[in-house]
Amino acid sequence: MPTADFLQTPHPPKRFRWRLRSGIIHEAIFGINDGLVATVGLVSGEALAHQSHRSVLIAALSALGANVVSMAVGSYLATTSENDFNQREIREQKTQIERRPEHERRRMRRLLNEIGIPAASLPPVEANIVRSHSRWLNFMVREHLGIHQEKMERPLENAVTMGVAVMLGSAPPIIPYLLPFSVVISRNLSWIFALVAALGLGAFKGRITGSSMVRSAAWFGFLVSLSSLVGSLIGFAAGAVTG
Repeated sequence: MPTADFLQTPHPPKRFRWRLRSGIIHEAIFGINDGLVATVGLVSGEALAHQSHRSVLIAALSALGANVVSMAVGSYLATTSENDFNQREIREQKTQIERRPEHERRRMRRLLNEIGIPAASLPPVEANIVRSHSRWLNFMVREHLGIHQEKMERPLENAVTMGVAVMLGSAPPIIPYLLPFSVVISRNLSWIFALVAALGLGAFKGRITGSSMVRSAAWFGFLVSLSSLVGSLIGFAAGAVTG
């Protein structure tokens, strides 16, 4: 006879171990892509605005510092806000169970029916769930609210991941300007390094998500190329106007 024992798993099932890291993967890909796209657009514009090698490097490093702080703080605030909202939803669900138990039992029956519990087995399964207040709450939080507390994100971990990812993403287009080359050579190398990094990131994203690595790499490469083009056009126009 089916019971609600599955609700009492002491440790997250193995399938949750990947999901526990999914937030980190999200922040890492987002941060690397943001750093890459924003930086290659900036240095392209600065280079084509006829700025000196030193000016391009200063602008890029300044933007990098601001972007790292902004993205890390944004990630922290977004994660804490989402967690706070989920906690509020859980508290409200707990209150509903305490104040309107019959209403919540009817809702629970519908949920049990939706997940495939046979009608003949509903009474004992329902009785087993409501026997424990914490089990009842856990069931409603997971099945009604769709919140898995095992998957709650960690704000500080996400913020650090985001900051490091932005730095890593910004590195390829900046590195050529740290080398003893002319602005033109550094600019061209910056585009090449950024494109290679974008293709690699896209392929990695396709690999971990099970989608086409080639299609994902091509899409990331296109976005970085578009950013380079936009930054270059802005820089060229600014150089023509101020020159």
